[in-house]
Amino acid sequence: MPAPTAAAADTTVTNSSRSRNQWTVLACFSIAFCLLIPNLIILWILTSNTSPNTNGNYEFGSHIDHVRFVQRTNNGNENDVHDVHRPSSLHLSRSSSRLNNNTQKKGVYNKTAFPGFSNTPTTVRCGGHSALTCADCPQGNGRAWCNGECEWDYTHEHCGRSTKLLHIHPDYFRIIDRYAFQPVKNNNDEYVNVIMVRSPFRNKDDEELYHYYKDEILFLGISSYESFPLTSPNPYSSRYESSYYLNMFPGFLHMMHHPTQYFPRSVKTILMSQSDFNLEEPYRFGQKHEDEEIMYDFVYSGGDQDVETDCVGWASYNKNFSFVREALEVMCSEEYNVTGVLVANKNKANTKACTIPSSCEGKIVQTTFLDQRQFFTYLSQSRWVFLPQICDASPRVSTQALSMNKPLLMNRNIMGGWKYLLPGVTGEEFHDINDFKVKLRTILDNTRGKESPYKPLEFVRENYGNDIAGIRLLEFVKSHWGDRVELPDGTKFLVPTGA
Repeated sequence: MPAPTAAAADTTVTNSSRSRNQWTVLACFSIAFCLLIPNLIILWILTSNTSPNTNGNYEFGSHIDHVRFVQRTNNGNENDVHDVHRPSSLHLSRSSSRLNNNTQKKGVYNKTAFPGFSNTPTTVRCGGHSALTCADCPQGNGRAWCNGECEWDYTHEHCGRSTKLLHIHPDYFRIIDRYAFQPVKNNNDEYVNVIMVRSPFRNKDDEELYHYYKDEILFLGISSYESFPLTSPNPYSSRYESSYYLNMFPGFLHMMHHPTQYFPRSVKTILMSQSDFNLEEPYRFGQKHEDEEIMYDFVYSGGDQDVETDCVGWASYNKNFSFVREALEVMCSEEYNVTGVLVANKNKANTKACTIPSSCEGKIVQTTFLDQRQFFTYLSQSRWVFLPQICDASPRVSTQALSMNKPLLMNRNIMGGWKYLLPGVTGEEFHDINDFKVKLRTILDNTRGKESPYKPLEFVRENYGNDIAGIRLLEFVKSHWGDRVELPDGTKFLVPTGA
């Protein structure tokens, strides 16, 4: 075999060198590609899951740990400092009081056993009874006694905490045992990790409880009690500064005409009251009794009147009974000859009633405190509802009446409930005794005939109730605190309950 020539050798060397260079370039490109792609993916995740919230603040998607810092301005308002991954110690120290609104991870609860609970034993609700723990619920009776907060584990034949409650704080039920704190449920009757504060704190312990748990439970204020969060004009109520509660919670369900005049910009607000919800019961009752014989012109609900002091006191002030007496002088006169029912105007023993004008004898019925069904019965037998009160944030009788297709005669100065009154549609409104006669005559003439021009049922079904107000509340919570509240699957609306 002949030896290779010099030219052939040179060609072999050149090809070998070119091949090594090509492999070197390819290796460099491969390494660069491997390093670049993961970084591009991370960058895409961060940027594609960042979107502005309703206030124009950008927040990362809920699957990424997110911290939003709050920095006070010179005028006392707060500015959100967002998209910060490595806060300085100055940011951390200045924002510690407000981090509760944004930093809590869903379903992670580190604070339990509030010191104020130390004097009361820890118990769980087993259904029809209570026990120290879920394991103690059965008491030898097996799964039939494992209900409420607990759930039977068929695999291990054991009673443990219900899986339906894993998204709410372990101390949730101990908190809502206190009057000021009101639970929230969804459309499937499941509790969610939101608690409404419906009244001023009853004592210092309530306030300490709120501050203890506010990082792990979303607390929102709600107008349900007198003029809360504003100071009550009721001389029999406790006193506090309005500003005390206006800036305490991250959000508030209010009943004000002009909320921006009261709440700071940092507080998210929505025009919503307790009386917007739970209207199916009066609606069904009204439908069932729509042909009930009409026996009275009006019904007035006094709550639980101060009968022993002749309707002078806390409850009577809230229901404006002093004006009722003045109005009865007009209504019971021969000119108007009104018939009506004053609910809860007698003591529970049915032995004493609040004094009313003698001209009302035989025209006005005074009752003891009634249960819901008894009240609805009187309501179904009346033409309209009388709402003279002013110091009332959420008059549930108003929407209950509308749900039973009954119009309202309402005081224009009422703190809450004014949004339910559309003159000529859901009833009539008066300012004081000076125009009361005119409005009384109007509603009497419109309801004593065969046909009424009012459309109360149509109005309330189109604007209120769980399937409307509840959806609005759900969107309110999700839009502002979706990163904090883990909602059960199938949640379509939220409802404040237990009031």
